[in-house]
Amino acid sequence: MIKNYTSNSKQTFDKIQKVLREHNAKQVLFEYDGGKVVSLSFALDISGKLVGFKLPVRVEAIKKIFDNEGYRYDPEQPYKTAWANIRDWLDAQMALIDTQQVRMEEVFLPYAVNQEGRTYFEVISDTGYLLSSGK
Repeated sequence: MIKNYTSNSKQTFDKIQKVLREHNAKQVLFEYDGGKVVSLSFALDISGKLVGFKLPVRVEAIKKIFDNEGYRYDPEQPYKTAWANIRDWLDAQMALIDTQQVRMEEVFLPYAVNQEGRTYFEVISDTGYLLSSGK
């Protein structure tokens, strides 16, 4: 069964903001489209430098899984499930940071954004996952 398949939490976004606030986020931005949150970006102080991050929220991917696996659901459930998974993932990563098992930049590096607003993951995926130009 998919995690948070039946999530009905009305406090998901409040919990996301709370965990980021408790971990000294300097900025939190929820981007909306048609009254729904479609994107989460935030900035953290990493070694004295403000670094922006953008987490992927792929509601359509969850809807596709629900459909392919024959789940019965209301139209809002993929959205609720996607955001509940982001909430839980973020909380789990912060727990690893709090217990010094990882550093903040280790966890969030794939989601760091450059000046063009592209994540590190998006940039390296375009190069075939090479860390340099490959020349």
